[in-house]
Amino acid sequence: MSCKTCDGRQSLSFLEVDQLVAEQLAVEIDLATEAQCQERLQLCFDCPFLMGHTCHKCGCFVKFRAALRFKGCPIKKW
Repeated sequence: MSCKTCDGRQSLSFLEVDQLVAEQLAVEIDLATEAQCQERLQLCFDCPFLMGHTCHKCGCFVKFRAALRFKGCPIKKW
């Protein structure tokens, strides 16, 4: 899947995204609980704005945004 700003020029597999997200989360200090993260991700997975692993509204990798304690959904689902 490609991000909304790449116009298909750059595409990453789900495995590549998981690796990038894991690397970045390793240096973050203010993370959501695992339960919060899973609840958020379920809402994202059911959302019509999800494009593969990217939110079409904000352009983020949903696994990354959902794991950050003080981040929220751009359309206020969580």
